[in-house]
Amino acid sequence: MASCQSAKPTFSKRGDTYKSAREIAEEKRQERKRARMAARSGGKGTVASKDRTSRTNVPNPRRLDEHVATVIHTARSYTGTPYKWGGTTRVGMDCSGLLCTSFQSINVNLPRTSEEQSRFGKTVKVRELKEGDLVFFGANKNSREITHVGMVTEIVNDSEVKFIHASTSLGVIENNLNSDYWQKIFIKAVRPFEE
Repeated sequence: MASCQSAKPTFSKRGDTYKSAREIAEEKRQERKRARMAARSGGKGTVASKDRTSRTNVPNPRRLDEHVATVIHTARSYTGTPYKWGGTTRVGMDCSGLLCTSFQSINVNLPRTSEEQSRFGKTVKVRELKEGDLVFFGANKNSREITHVGMVTEIVNDSEVKFIHASTSLGVIENNLNSDYWQKIFIKAVRPFEE
């Protein structure tokens, strides 16, 4: 089967960091958005907190939405990356590594394992899920031990809640949390951003 993606990333200059087309387009959208917001506020931009390592560094809802969007965008840029236990790069990624790497895009240092990540934030009920919330799973229906993690990317409706994760067989992919398979092994959800 032919593929339109090259096996090796192409860099524009020696030493440049690889960016996908999605990442470049999103950066341009964010620049335009910042320019519009600056124009509306008469050039008075919002000053972000210097402490970017805590999950409480987002004081207002608009800023929160921007941070959540950045984390989701970063996670989605890894779509198709193969699974690799302990991986945190485009060469290979595991489930908790995907989230650690994605949250680093907003300078939040998430714990490295899914078990530790399950204690990072406030537990939320499934019916209260929002984009950016973390969802945790066990190895089988009766397990209460957390072995897998993903992040909610889109609430389509009551029966479709998309989340992104690193699947051992398919790599980084989005699935419906409400499918029978995921509901059977679901353990809990956590909101890493305080409101």
